Amino acid sequence: MNILIPILGFDRAGGYRVLSEFANAWIRMGHTVDFLAPATSEPPYFPTQAGIRIVDRRGPVTDGVRPVSRPMTGVDNLYCLWRGLRALQRDYDVVLANHSFTAWPVWLSGVDKRRAFYYVQAYEPEYYRLENRTVNQLISAFSYRLPLKQVHNSNVYSQIPALAVDVVPFGIDLNKFTPRSPASPDDSRPFVIGCIGRREPAKGTGYILEAFERLAAAPDSPYRLRVAYGNLPEGWTHPQLDVVVPRDDVELAAFYRSLDVLVAAGITQHGAPHYPVLEAMASGVPVISTGYLPATPDNSWLVAPRDAQAIADAVIQVHKGGETTDRVDRGLQAVAAYAWDAVADRMIKVFEAR
Repeated sequence: MNILIPILGFDRAGGYRVLSEFANAWIRMGHTVDFLAPATSEPPYFPTQAGIRIVDRRGPVTDGVRPVSRPMTGVDNLYCLWRGLRALQRDYDVVLANHSFTAWPVWLSGVDKRRAFYYVQAYEPEYYRLENRTVNQLISAFSYRLPLKQVHNSNVYSQIPALAVDVVPFGIDLNKFTPRSPASPDDSRPFVIGCIGRREPAKGTGYILEAFERLAAAPDSPYRLRVAYGNLPEGWTHPQLDVVVPRDDVELAAFYRSLDVLVAAGITQHGAPHYPVLEAMASGVPVISTGYLPATPDNSWLVAPRDAQAIADAVIQVHKGGETTDRVDRGLQAVAAYAWDAVADRMIKVFEAR
């Protein structure tokens, strides 16, 4: 099977890791995968074995990237994708839109409906609403009404008017995210709380910081905060703060294994799979979550969204021990179903059934 994935440009966001890893898994299965990207795109941040087909305003670039006579805008990038899809679509068995904006050039370029798929990784209008980006919110909302075969990464997107939807979660590399060695009890060392730093309000980082401030204010507090990638509110700092910037998944896995607990406190789209939750569980780290898969009351600590005190109380519970080992073991069992080869095979079966 030949698969084409049009993107607005490679980025560090988790959705691009999903696409790169799907592509790598499909290539291991014997399929051919190419990305279609505008000439303004940066190189891939997440390694991929897929081909990369570059397109500019005049169409696909076959002799290196042509010089750009003027700065290209987001509209230019969409036009480039449309030109590229018009020229290349017949070379592929599957064209996979993967963002509410890439769905539009797939549809407008006339890709046959039997080959046009739309992998919904998040309900994007909700994020745009929180960021007060009304135009983007409307464009995204209407993208779900386009006649593309939708595949969702979970079954929680009730706002989307789709009649029949296949559900295929994203995966995780269980060869990189491996369990840490069990830590020996040691009350003399700091208890490290971890999170992925994100400034977007929907990610809930502010509630984690507030919870940490309350915990750290206690006399002789043993708590320390370790944040991956930074991206904290401007001016926020703390003497018990560590910021680490992993360069790849190997270093990201090491970050998780350095923690005593991982907190994922997003305020939207609960019930969807969430990379920090998956990765921390696979690394054998206790997880506090506002309700992202595969977290359940049996394998993690669930707290209400927008509740810093609930996060602080859960951290104290994890620190005290009790059911920690059992919940971590059940978390390791839960992530097994998310191995990349397993979910990639599920997606291929969806493509073949069309």
